[in-house]
Amino acid sequence: MSSFLAQYDKLAFLQGSVHSLARSLFRERHASDEEGALARIEEIGRSLREGSDSVLREAAAELKLGWGETRNPRDRHRDTEIAFALVREASRRATGLFPYPEQLLAGLALVRGGIAEMATGEGKTLAILLPAFVFSLSGKGVHVVTVNRYLAERDHAFSKPVFDLLGVSVGLLPEGMDGTPEKKREAYACDITYGVGYEFGFDYMRDQLALMRHPHGAPVDELRQALRGAPAVPAPTCQRKLAYAIIDEVDSVLIDEAGCPLLISEVSKGPESSLPYRCALELARRLHEGAHFHIDRHRRAVELTEEGRTAIHLEPGSIPREELKRPWETYVRNALKADHFFHRDEHYVVIDEQVVIVDEFTGRRFADRTWREGLHQAVESKEGVEVRAENSSAASITRQRYFALYDTICGLTGTASESSGEFWRFFRMPVVTIPLHRPCRRVMLPDRIFVNHEAMDEAILEDIRQRHKKGQPVLVGTRTIRDSERLSGKLALLEIPHRVLSAKQDAEEDAIVATAGEARSVLIATNMAGRGTHISLSPEAEAAGGLHVIAVERNESVRIDRQLIGRGARQGQPGSAQSFLSADDAILQTYAPAVAAKLRDMPADARGELPGKVKSLFDDVQRKVERLRYEGRLRMAERDKWLEETRQAIAT
Repeated sequence: MSSFLAQYDKLAFLQGSVHSLARSLFRERHASDEEGALARIEEIGRSLREGSDSVLREAAAELKLGWGETRNPRDRHRDTEIAFALVREASRRATGLFPYPEQLLAGLALVRGGIAEMATGEGKTLAILLPAFVFSLSGKGVHVVTVNRYLAERDHAFSKPVFDLLGVSVGLLPEGMDGTPEKKREAYACDITYGVGYEFGFDYMRDQLALMRHPHGAPVDELRQALRGAPAVPAPTCQRKLAYAIIDEVDSVLIDEAGCPLLISEVSKGPESSLPYRCALELARRLHEGAHFHIDRHRRAVELTEEGRTAIHLEPGSIPREELKRPWETYVRNALKADHFFHRDEHYVVIDEQVVIVDEFTGRRFADRTWREGLHQAVESKEGVEVRAENSSAASITRQRYFALYDTICGLTGTASESSGEFWRFFRMPVVTIPLHRPCRRVMLPDRIFVNHEAMDEAILEDIRQRHKKGQPVLVGTRTIRDSERLSGKLALLEIPHRVLSAKQDAEEDAIVATAGEARSVLIATNMAGRGTHISLSPEAEAAGGLHVIAVERNESVRIDRQLIGRGARQGQPGSAQSFLSADDAILQTYAPAVAAKLRDMPADARGELPGKVKSLFDDVQRKVERLRYEGRLRMAERDKWLEETRQAIAT
């Protein structure tokens, strides 16, 4: 084991031990309270059952009026229990859904600033209403953060009748063309605001830019205005002070997307010349790996050798120097990166002659994002589409630093325990595992491992064919769009009806996912496309064994594998899951090519299947990748801390 990995394991062990102790103390401190709290919420709820809607609204108003005056922790606990009972009764009347005890436990964990680990399908949307109402009593505003626009719209529509009944205003944060400053201010002025995580962060940065550019923003300017008797001119900001954030799919927001900072760009003035990018691409394709450049696939980095640096300057007349915005070597490195690291239908798609980035963790596309420092233009040149004007950065912030600005944050997810130490280290958020409402009936079948993708595909197709024949619905989770299309093409040859969900169809996501629980349905979904959407089983599908989930390849995080598997066998329904792996899997090719070569040399059966014992090799590589990812997030956090300390030092 390398020196770094040894240090990482020691650090992870210490962090895990500290967090385990913290979590034990957290649960020990509150476990004795939980049973009593649930009983008191139930008792209060019974007293509210006979009251009219106006009684609920008056009780909520009275609770809000006295919330700011409550100082005694015991009184605050009592008021929280009353608030939970009010939400419970309002939900029963407005939606017909009555939060069950496990959802109440999740709500209690959130109110205390923790992370509620609730399995997929356990009702996170309803559980969020409980802390949202409690936090709204302060009058400071609550932000309910989702991972995409569809979920924000769905959850807002679901919650509105409940909060209307309690006299609580609830808004939906607009995006795109609808996101005018006036509409945004209106949404932020509500007691509770639903929206997408990145939009909250972008609005914060827009506000900071507005404050910096405001001609009367400094305190001395405000004083001058007051002395002159002139009214103060407020800066055109949208957000109030950041008080409370409830983050759905908190692991996706704070961990998976940690390496992608939020960035506000301004389009550079003047037309963009494609000549430097085309010239660099032509030159890069004449260079040879090893002689002219080295590739670090772990860091997605390219370094030119001395011979390579000499080679790219051998033909000075072919370098469009008057068009360059940066050193010529940077153009060549970007061209090499575009060729070796960024692949169509995996890292991006081409739609309407434009390169659109695909999020590697969710499979969703981001039309408003571009890679920086000329890399996006290098990919556009590679694809032969119009090279758009390069953007310059106006403001940026990491998600960790943005959410650290809130007075209180909490979150929910189905997969938090693997990262519990990281949540505690960076945010002091303990992870509380919420018990299942009904026992899990999922059947986990052993992993099947093959020498190559061809043998793996044949086994997957046969498994789908057999299950389709008996009427069982199948959800196939793939790592990339190319994998989805490869399997889709082979299913079409077998004349098996199926649907594909990827970044190319994200506008139809809900409608496509809704069919996944029907009998004989076969759905191929890229990575976690469709995460957060509901899958209902038809009676025929349930009788056939419930939803069967096929996981194709290992992802770089075990949490993403768990999220995919958790799509089936929800709320006590039947279901099953199985992983199909091969020596051609990207995780081995990128991080452990020697392991891949070893697997190809091992004796396999007639179908190309390897013995199950080699599963441990995949486990080892996945742990290695997670260590590397964690180390990268740690470096980013340390850099953020240094930058913040530098800003404060300059300001003072």
